[in-house]
Amino acid sequence: MPLDRPHVGARLRAMFGPRQRSTSRIACKQAPTLLVFLPALAFAAEPAKKVTYEDDVLPIFRDNCLKCHNPDKLKGDLDLTSFSSAIKGGGSGTTLNAGDPDSSQLFKSITHTEDPAMPPKSKLSDKEIGTIRQWIAGGLLQGVNSKALAANKPTVDLTLKSAAIGKPEGPPPMPGPLSFEPFVRTTHGTPLSAIASSPWAPVVALAGARQVVLYHTGDFEFLGVLPFPEGTLCDLKFSRNGKLLLASGGRGGHSGLVTVWDIATGERVITVGDQYDSVLAADISADQQWIALGGPDRVLKIYTTKNGSLEHRIKKHTEWVTAVEFSPDSKYLATGDRNGGLVLWEAATGQEMFNLPGHKGAITALTWRRDSEMLVSASEDGTLKLWKATDGAALKNIPAHTGGALAARFAPDGRVVSCGRDNRVQIWDLAGKNLATLAFKGDLPNRVTFNDDGSKVVGSDWTGKVFMWDAKTGRPLGELEANPPSLVERVQRAEKRVAALLGAVAATTAKKAKQDAELALINESLARVKEDFAATQALVAAHAAEVRPEADTPPDVEATQKNQAQNPAEEAQRLKAIVAELKKQLATSAKHAAALKKESATAKSAADETTANLQAAETSLVKWKAAQQNAKSSTTVGKVTKLRPGKE
Repeated sequence: MPLDRPHVGARLRAMFGPRQRSTSRIACKQAPTLLVFLPALAFAAEPAKKVTYEDDVLPIFRDNCLKCHNPDKLKGDLDLTSFSSAIKGGGSGTTLNAGDPDSSQLFKSITHTEDPAMPPKSKLSDKEIGTIRQWIAGGLLQGVNSKALAANKPTVDLTLKSAAIGKPEGPPPMPGPLSFEPFVRTTHGTPLSAIASSPWAPVVALAGARQVVLYHTGDFEFLGVLPFPEGTLCDLKFSRNGKLLLASGGRGGHSGLVTVWDIATGERVITVGDQYDSVLAADISADQQWIALGGPDRVLKIYTTKNGSLEHRIKKHTEWVTAVEFSPDSKYLATGDRNGGLVLWEAATGQEMFNLPGHKGAITALTWRRDSEMLVSASEDGTLKLWKATDGAALKNIPAHTGGALAARFAPDGRVVSCGRDNRVQIWDLAGKNLATLAFKGDLPNRVTFNDDGSKVVGSDWTGKVFMWDAKTGRPLGELEANPPSLVERVQRAEKRVAALLGAVAATTAKKAKQDAELALINESLARVKEDFAATQALVAAHAAEVRPEADTPPDVEATQKNQAQNPAEEAQRLKAIVAELKKQLATSAKHAAALKKESATAKSAADETTANLQAAETSLVKWKAAQQNAKSSTTVGKVTKLRPGKE
């Protein structure tokens, strides 16, 4: 019977293993047996045979896989009939990671360690599985003379950095130059599945249609888009240092994944998942070592960012996993499902720590306080529940929203904002006191979060409108567009606005000039009245002292002086009446002058504001025209490089 190398290894381990007391004695006794193995040992010393697609893998695919994965059927959009189509992958992207079988979706499927199992009703033999493992580990060779493919490695090292957990040194991370041309422009708005706010920078990310839309929360400036061509976005999370943005989603019943962008460059640094359904919730740990995800398959999966391999696959939830969030210190991981199940895990090991019972409806949101000591869960049962992380104790139950709570988020200072089916957006303290109810007149509010410093709240409604409020007063500050217009539309808008503001500037300038002229006239009149009043007061004083003034006096005062000597008492009475009248005129003129001065100031302010708006509109027009020109000249606008992690 021919001997293969596994048999040789087993016999050698039996003879020379650490449990044997006298290796040399046993070796001598087994000498005849070793002579039998010498041919096999010589064979083992020869160079290992290269495993290739053409010679070794295609025959396995032909016998087991091509019935479903051929150009005519393309189950999962995966064609295994040729080397190029196998390397290309399926609808959710490549399924083979050169050099790393354990992170390759195809290998996980044929070993039945992850759905969908391939083949579905049987399993390849151990020998066939070993052949495919060797092929992937050897670099996915096409033929014996082919060159091994390079391993797919993340472009950025995501392992723990000193500044990963807290605020990074220097200016807060802001988006670099991104595409202003939307990846998708829909005809009408749709409900947002997620809103995320940077923890340190004035940046908010909106889950638009197959794209992430970024805005500056200070001046509402549109910062650009990050395309997500893989399907519908379901979740967004900034890393705890604000340098990375995670997005999850996909196509329901078809494919799903998690991708992470570097905010400063807009480049994808890692993609994990390769699910066969949409990823409903995901998060990246603060130390950037783990990515956790969940979805309709009810399985919690934790991947390492070092090479993108699956570290933990946990079947605990009895319904769709709808919420996933790591604690800020990376110690804990909280997950919730559509049945109201809520579990606290140890992030590094995937071990269950506490089952947190109590919710009677689906978990809609999870949020951690910045110190990692407290978790808040929101549920369709209408409540917000506060949990102590160290022992899983229930701390507080807040009956927040009649009909269901749809979202909740901590502020840096420990306040919590939530929204629900009662059409309310509210801010709470941890004692359950309602601190503010924000002015909301939209459709059903479905997502809400604080900005980076907690001074503002950003929320969306069921029609896709996005609002911003002052967190202290609750008054609305403006709206953002989750469905941003194209550059052509932006240029047209800017041109119309410039034209309208040119007319407004002319109108406000003319109004200001009119107000200035009226103010000048009333000031002249006021000056004359003041002069008359002063002269009359001087005359009264002179009359009282029986001294005639030499100064110029008003004509009506001179007329009364002629009869002054004949009737001093009557003259004194006349002078008092004149003083009273002039005093009245002075007050009226001063009041009129003050009113005109205020109107003139208002007109000046309006003119200045309109002029500033015109300058801003002209700047925007130049900006959008330049972006439009760059988009026309660039051949890479909207292009996405889909990176897959490989083994280091």
